[in-house]
Formats: sequence, structure tokens, C-alpha cells
Amino acid sequence: MNGKMQKLSQLSGYLRGLVLFATAVVIGYLGYQLGVNGELRLGSTPLTEALWHDERASHTVLLMMVLPQFITMLLGVFWLQRLLGYYQQGLFFTAESMRCYLWLIWLKVADFGLDIVRHLAVGNYHSQFFTSTEIELPIDFGNLTTLLLMLVIVYLLKAAKEIEAENKEFI
Repeated sequence: MNGKMQKLSQLSGYLRGLVLFATAVVIGYLGYQLGVNGELRLGSTPLTEALWHDERASHTVLLMMVLPQFITMLLGVFWLQRLLGYYQQGLFFTAESMRCYLWLIWLKVADFGLDIVRHLAVGNYHSQFFTSTEIELPIDFGNLTTLLLMLVIVYLLKAAKEIEAENKEFI
């Protein structure tokens, strides 16, 4: 492995540690806010907060509404760790690393959809207790562009791998 690839592999190892550290900080923060302060911070919206502080609403129901996104986050960390692990080994353009990358894309798509479903569910739950409910759907242009960019990168990586395979066959 040449020097640049060695540096990329080493950087991937550092990034793996950074991702684990950031995940621990986020989970610690969420746990602290929930356990000590009694606040739900994951997926917090004005409707969620109103329900959280209303005695008629169930905290368990609200937690179940944000649980899919928490699981999606953990799955994203898992697949990112696997991807960076392959990169750390110098396996940048393998089928395994591409599989991890595709999982990350689909998890991003799922998170995007789950966020919309959660907002609708929270709005519906909110309307059972309050006379006025305004639902704002979180369709973020930045998230859409990120998804499109990730898809373009997958296409470019696949095309580069095919070109590399053709070049090896030619030689």
C-alpha cells in the first residue's frame, strides 16, 4: 500500500474512534436529559414538548414514536463503523465497502421517511388532547441534496470500479 493509501487507512481508524465517541456523547446527552431532567430531546418538536408536559399524554407512546429514529441512528453508526473498518484495512473499492455505503444511503432514506411519519403521528396524537394542532412536515432541501449526492457518489464508485476491472482485463 502506498503512502497516501496508508494515510487514508490511518485516518479511517481515527474517524472510527471519533464516530464512537460522538455516538457515546449523544446517547449520554439523551439519557441524561431523559433520566435526570425528564426531557425528551430526540425528535423534539413543539408538539412533542407540549405532549411531553401534558399529564394526559403517555410518555411511553411518545418514546415509541421516536424509537425507530433512534434505532436508525444506531444502525447508521454500525454501518459507518463497518465502512470505516474496511477503509482502515485499505479496502476502499470492494463490494463489502460498497454494501456498507448503500446501507448508509438506505438508512438516510428511511430516516427521512420516518421523520415525516413521526411528525404526522405526533400531530395526530396531539390532536387527541388539544383543540388546535399544526403539523409542519420536515422536508429539508439539504437532506434531499445529501441523498442525491450520496447516490451520485455510489454511481461514480461503481463506474470507477468497472473501468478499473476493464483496464485490468486489457493488460
